Amino acid sequence: GLRNMEPNSEKKEIGLEERFAAIESILDQMEDEHVTLDESFELYKKGMEQMKAANQELDRIEKAMLVMNESGELEEFS
Repeated sequence: GLRNMEPNSEKKEIGLEERFAAIESILDQMEDEHVTLDESFELYKKGMEQMKAANQELDRIEKAMLVMNESGELEEFS
């Protein structure tokens, strides 16, 4: 299958589900009243990075879908 061709891709790339889970846990931590202002700022920055990465991933998927629709075949967009 395709997975065997790219053994390293899964280690580097975090899936969307993991990103959203990370964002969820960051939000949970930010809601904790024991978190300091500094900590919540750090969490906020981390959350924004995750959101940005998730958006890029969504863009990539969207482009791949567009290419797939145009050609009618599964074809990796690059």
